[in-house]
Amino acid sequence: MMHSDSTFRSRGPGAGGARATLVGLVLTALALASVATAAGPIVERTTLDNGIRLVMSTQRSVPIVTVNCIIDGGARVDPPGKAGLASLTGSLLSEGTKGRTSEDISRLIDTLGGSFDTGTSSDWVLVSAAVLSRDFETGVDLVARSLREPTFPPEEVERRKKETLGELEADEDQPGVVAQRAFRTAVFGDAAYGHSVDGTPSSVTGLTRDDVLAYHRQEIQPGRTICAIVGDVPTSEMKAMAQKLLGGWQAGGAGYVARAAQPPAARSVVVDRPVTQANIVLGQIGVARSNPDYFPILLMNYVLGGGGFNSRLMQTIRTKGGLAYSVSSHFEGNKLPGPFQVALQTKVESAAEHVVHPIKLVREEIVKLHRDGATTAELDAAKDYLTGSFPLRLDSTGKLAGFLGQIEYFGLGDDYIERYAERVRAVTLEDVRKAAQKYLQPEALVQVVVAPATKLAEQGITASPDAAKGS
Repeated sequence: MMHSDSTFRSRGPGAGGARATLVGLVLTALALASVATAAGPIVERTTLDNGIRLVMSTQRSVPIVTVNCIIDGGARVDPPGKAGLASLTGSLLSEGTKGRTSEDISRLIDTLGGSFDTGTSSDWVLVSAAVLSRDFETGVDLVARSLREPTFPPEEVERRKKETLGELEADEDQPGVVAQRAFRTAVFGDAAYGHSVDGTPSSVTGLTRDDVLAYHRQEIQPGRTICAIVGDVPTSEMKAMAQKLLGGWQAGGAGYVARAAQPPAARSVVVDRPVTQANIVLGQIGVARSNPDYFPILLMNYVLGGGGFNSRLMQTIRTKGGLAYSVSSHFEGNKLPGPFQVALQTKVESAAEHVVHPIKLVREEIVKLHRDGATTAELDAAKDYLTGSFPLRLDSTGKLAGFLGQIEYFGLGDDYIERYAERVRAVTLEDVRKAAQKYLQPEALVQVVVAPATKLAEQGITASPDAAKGS
């Protein structure tokens, strides 16, 4: 799916050796072949009285059950001035609940040989557990307690804040991360998706436990929750267990409504860093995941830069030109229109050859695709890859649970898996050309370059007077 949020932050007590038992079972068992068939998995859906949507699928291939709950909101609904609050809250859902300390939860996961994770993306907060089917009730109980009754111990709040601040400080030494943050600021401003999931040093420093409590009360709501349960348990038992442990969870308040960004004018942003490798991002506001032209956009992007070494950008800029270490394009499919971007990394030593020229080639390839569309060979290669790789995204209970949750979240329809290949194959050359013309705006690209400003200025690359500062 187009929603592969690169800013997702996952934290939880089950991320290490505790997964060994489950991983071993997955590696020694047959893959979930049934979900890769044309018919797709058998899925049941129901809604509890408190608004929780359940998406359930029994899979008998391995004795594992995954419970994957996503709560609509995430960093998109961070209140003004409190960037990073959703991420902080999400990370703390696994750090103590009524009757269990953080250490109790970690020991329990180790005993079960399972995994338990929480995290946050631009669009949701995630709580997920994977356990042996014999421990199904314990797995659901872990998720339910984290959603319903986290305790947010003050010492854990401060510890997580310090960890986040350390990560943000370390990110300043990663030019690619700096470029991405400057790009989001320039494109989205103070609207939704304008800041990274983790926030900024100043915003995180100002967050308090009261802020976390308020976010949990207002945003972690049953009516905004989708729980996908997949594994070796009958769906009747899945529903009964969810009703028993989550059915009594009640709403706590009204949440913050995110504001969609308006498309900005073309601009240039320069972030001065003493680096030997320039990081460049060019892009604009893209589309929401619900866009009806999703499949033409998917194939169009594959041809442009999403297809790895088969893409035009990779062939032109790296393979033939030797002008970049890497280059790719990406549409981030979010609840609201997210970013479209081309990202590349190249040398700084010769700014004219390795910065100015690659930027020129990126713009030329976008204009060319915008004007002429794709070739038959390019479109056929894109279709073969997308349909051939699709089953690999569904070959474990964890992957399938995550996928089914997103299908429900974005309202993609009960037949999405069944008809995915058909919809990819149905895209025509004319569809790709129209998608490029409608959704790529070559004259409105925002350009961000992280490199020594003096070298860039020598080649005429400077910041626009109204450009947002990237730091």
